[in-house]
Amino acid sequence: MNTKGSVSALFLCFLTLFTLTDCSTCETNKLEGDSLTFKLTDTQLKDNDRFFIKKDDKIVVPKRNRKQKGPGIVKDKFLELQHVKLSDSGTYSVEVFDVNGNTLKSYSESVCVYAKVPKPRVNITCQDEKVDLRCDVEGGKSISFSWYKNGKDLKKNVLNFSTNIEENKSKYTCTAQNPVNKNTSDPVEEACFKPGFDFWSMPCVLVDGGGLIVILIIVLVTVACRACKRREKQQRELPKSTIKSNSSKVLQSEC
Repeated sequence: MNTKGSVSALFLCFLTLFTLTDCSTCETNKLEGDSLTFKLTDTQLKDNDRFFIKKDDKIVVPKRNRKQKGPGIVKDKFLELQHVKLSDSGTYSVEVFDVNGNTLKSYSESVCVYAKVPKPRVNITCQDEKVDLRCDVEGGKSISFSWYKNGKDLKKNVLNFSTNIEENKSKYTCTAQNPVNKNTSDPVEEACFKPGFDFWSMPCVLVDGGGLIVILIIVLVTVACRACKRREKQQRELPKSTIKSNSSKVLQSEC
């Protein structure tokens, strides 16, 4: 018997089963806290009809009829499970019988429960003449991304990408979403400069940033004023020191 071949075959079977129950193939997607509804019959459910529901071969709704108390709420043809949690994801089996034990309905349904997507954040990194943009979001599963530049869809469904540095700075936002919920970041301006940028050209570049220009002017004026005052003080003190020096020389000669 080929042991390695058997192990490989079992692994492939397991991988296949795992893929089939992956959330990307779910028939029903729900947001955490929502209600999950199962159809019990195609016609009106009779008082003596019984049903039970399993999740991954574990009973979650024991066998009962519509009048008996148990998990879920019977509404007409449906059973509603309220306030689902992330742990409620799985494959459900629904079985419904009449009073004589004849099957009225039998089916399976794969369900995925997702949390709300946290607010993403755009991170920008300057790299020479390129700018790297990344959409960071904490946690979550089956997250997909979309990017916007000045409100226009870039058609980029990726976590991160690079682009050339532009003279006219743009604002970027990213949207993170799962099958039932999405959230969008705050806009972030790309503030990278090409190598060899001239500091003295900054006021021209920051024409929209009036506050920065005012601060730069105040600093330059302050430095200039202090330099002028220092020069005037030195000029006032120079004659005094010269007179004292000449007086000392005269006294020495008379003595």
